[in-house]
Amino acid sequence: MSAYKFQEMWLQLATPESGQHLEASEAASGSGIWIARDYANQCHLLIEVAGGIDVPQSTTKGLMVYVGRHSIPGRGETYCIDLICLEEAALKVFFSVAAELEDELNNVPLERKSNVVVDTLTRWRWFWDSPGQPLSHKDALGLFAELWFLDQWVGVDRDNVFAWGGGEGTRHDFQWAEYSVEVKAATRPASGAIVHVVQHLDQLGEAETGQLYLFSLVVTRDRLAENTLTSLVSRCSGQLRDVVDAREYFLRMVSRRGYNPTDRSLESASYRIIDEGIYEVAGEFPRLTAESFPLGIPTGVTDISYKLDMATCESWRRDRRELEWLTD
Repeated sequence: MSAYKFQEMWLQLATPESGQHLEASEAASGSGIWIARDYANQCHLLIEVAGGIDVPQSTTKGLMVYVGRHSIPGRGETYCIDLICLEEAALKVFFSVAAELEDELNNVPLERKSNVVVDTLTRWRWFWDSPGQPLSHKDALGLFAELWFLDQWVGVDRDNVFAWGGGEGTRHDFQWAEYSVEVKAATRPASGAIVHVVQHLDQLGEAETGQLYLFSLVVTRDRLAENTLTSLVSRCSGQLRDVVDAREYFLRMVSRRGYNPTDRSLESASYRIIDEGIYEVAGEFPRLTAESFPLGIPTGVTDISYKLDMATCESWRRDRRELEWLTD
């Protein structure tokens, strides 16, 4: 069931006349998941679990979680994990969590459902604040390119995830001991010329660690393509399912970049890959750095950005098979 369907079900529920009762509707017959409304018009998600389970009661960022007994018509007294949305502004996220839980709990034994709930809430906690402004196309494409490089070129594992700076103040997007990579993305222009904007002098400046490479990704919007930022985040997160600290870091990084799974515009923004390649930034590679100004940046100039025509960089393009640190 979609988040929209959960929202529809909740809107159709009447407000109980007593604080001792919930008005509830089961997501699907026999699913053991109910959407409910209380006397204060707060939204609940009840999930039937085995008796005697231990899920710590918690309240965080508009969500309360506890385990309690509920008397459900036709089911009698039932142990349930009760998720309560405390803030109206967070309902959009709440319904998305409900939809994901219903999908993940399908066919899960009663005694294991609490583990799935805890795991799902842990993954969603970075997105629990009500979403702010949707990611701009530029920012979404930039994040897509970095995750594409992670997923398709180096592989999603613990070391590579922690090498990703995620925009957290590192000089380059990926930094290992022997290699650093700056990632650039562009959409295919009508002229056919591929141009990347280098936003400041450090972006292609000497690497803090190892040899510097530039990864270039060129895409076009295509409704028939299956490459979306949402699917890419989900794929990377899924590959880190058994690496708890790396997945925690990964989800924190994408949330700080402005990504939120409830942003429906990201699901419809699908990309077809036109070109992808890696370039060794060395020797006479065309670039501006702080060293390009031996007398210092002129007084009054506070910021320098420039455009890099990739047609001039072919001499520095490397076959990925030449670079052993890249996956095939």
